[in-house]
Formats: sequence, C-alpha cells, structure tokens
Amino acid sequence: MKTIDLNTASLIDTKAISSKGNQLKWLVRNNWYKADHMGYEGLCEVVISKLLKKSNIENFVAYSPVRITFDNREMNGCYSKNFRNKNESIVTLEHLSKQWLANSFAKELTKYTEVKDKIQHTVEFIEKVTKLENVGEYLTIMLELDAFFLNEDRHTNNIAFILNDDTGEYRFCPYFDFGLSLLADTTEDYPMGEDIYQLINKIHAKPFDRDFDIQLDAAQELYGNHLKLFFANQDIEQAFYEVSEYYSGEIITRAKELLYHQKHKYLYMFTK
Repeated sequence: MKTIDLNTASLIDTKAISSKGNQLKWLVRNNWYKADHMGYEGLCEVVISKLLKKSNIENFVAYSPVRITFDNREMNGCYSKNFRNKNESIVTLEHLSKQWLANSFAKELTKYTEVKDKIQHTVEFIEKVTKLENVGEYLTIMLELDAFFLNEDRHTNNIAFILNDDTGEYRFCPYFDFGLSLLADTTEDYPMGEDIYQLINKIHAKPFDRDFDIQLDAAQELYGNHLKLFFANQDIEQAFYEVSEYYSGEIITRAKELLYHQKHKYLYMFTK
C-alpha cells in the first residue's frame, strides 16, 4: 500500500468548482493528490483510468491509489501526474463564459429548450473562443464516458481546456475527474447496502439534461459515435487489483456489478 504524508503540503482551494462539497486536493512535486470525500472516489478514478487503457481514447489522466495522511487523519485517495506544463493554465467552460459572455454558462444553457441546441451552442461557443477544432467529437466522447461510467459530476466547471499563457493557444484537457462515478457518493445519495439498480435511477446527469442517455443520444446525432471500448470481463477484474488493498470487498463488489451492468447496457460501444 502506497502512503504519503501531506500534513505540510498546501491545499488547493476547490470550493468554487466542486458540486458536492470540497474535496481535498494537493499539488506536490508535479503530482496531483485527491482524498476521498464522499465515498470511494479514488477507486473510481483508478479503475476507470485502467479500463480506458483498453479503449480508443488516448488522451486521459491515469490515476493510482494512495493512502493520505493529513490533519491527523488517514484517508484513501488517488494521485496522477500533473498534465499541465509550467506555462499553462486550466480554463474551465464556466470561466470562459464569464469572461466572454459575462454570464454563467449554466445560466446560458437555460436559454435553450432542446438538448441538441444546448450541446450545439456549447460546441460553437468553445470553438469560437478557443479556436479548437473537433470540439463536437471531444464533447461527445466526454458524454459517452460519463454515461457509461455513471459520472454525475460533469458540471460546467468540470469541462476545461488548457491555455498556453505565452502564446494564448488552447489545447484539449485529457479526460479527467471521474471520481463521482459508479455510485461513489456513499455519504449522501447512494448509501452502501441499498439496491444499486434503484440507486442508478436516482442519478442526475449533467450539464445538458438530467438523463445520461438523452444528452448522449443528442450529441451522437449531432457529431456521431466515437467511443470504442475493448475491455473484457477479465480486464474489469484486473482493474481492481491495485485498489483491493484500500477498499472493502463490499465496495469492490458493488463497483464491479455496476460495470458489468453498464457493459451489458452499452454493448454497442464495444469492438471485438
């Protein structure tokens, strides 16, 4: 089990961008560390990043599990390499909206009734401001991943781009922040011991609709299907190998059952 003492490290302020409380985060020696806050976020980050190695997605953040000591507490969590260079900043969709539209992008979306219109407006705005191409494909993949892994945390501060502070050019962020997937919030919304299929029905997607499939279908109609998954059942089992030291058998069993359920539901995403 990997452990790290972060008692002397400086916390990163995330109060303004977290949708479910303030998850503790640190940047230490070019590694990002995140402590579990609602349940088993670290497990989700690690397992999902391992499964994405068996996909057509190359631009994603790889996580490893860690035990964190901070403020006289021990917590499970995860860590990853910093994907920014020294001359780069992360700029969220919400920040871009306030800078260019003088309005919250979440509020901007309320101007549109149809989900397709919300998504198309988002893509056109991002392309106009950042000059990036293929934003529709990038965003569709994000929604495909969120639907498959049941990520409830894709708010407008959780869609971001990387700005080169010297040149003013943008590049795509790697796909990141899947901590609140797979019913990871056991503290408030999805307690352990309850029927997971009833809990799935309680999840609200973001940011274009409360239903994962409605926003996913709308994006795919506009920009096509892009996510291809290659992992088999044995790969799901192996993805939990590292986290088995950190999390209970009950949690691991629940997360595995959810993945098998989602694999069956979204069989069309898999390529033999």
